Amino acid sequence: MANNYSQVAAVTTLVCTEEEATIIKELLAKSEEEGDTYHGFTTEFSRGELYLFAEESGTPEELPEEALEFIGKLITKNNLPYLEFGYAFTCSKMRPGEFGGGQFRIYPSGVIVWPGIVWPESALWKAMFPDVGGE
Repeated sequence: MANNYSQVAAVTTLVCTEEEATIIKELLAKSEEEGDTYHGFTTEFSRGELYLFAEESGTPEELPEEALEFIGKLITKNNLPYLEFGYAFTCSKMRPGEFGGGQFRIYPSGVIVWPGIVWPESALWKAMFPDVGGE
């Protein structure tokens, strides 16, 4: 049997108070305790900095709206345009299609935005780079 993981980590920390760190930790824990969804995210707080991550089974789409809104307030407080995360899909066995990764961002509004991928075969690529291959 293989074990799959989706590890997620913020690219940077957020400066916040201990009270704010406690609030976001409670918002994240509350949603999972209520059984609404499983997002897998937790926090670490040290020396006035908050670190957001999911160690094994991160599902950003399942983050509760209330937590996303509070993260958005911390992003604004830190004068950041967004908080970027990296993620990795891994597996305990080498199997086709079990590995990958990428980035997403949470914006001050609390909205999660995933980047688009433009492959060389696409019409958009051909319009942007008419002199570059992809055929």
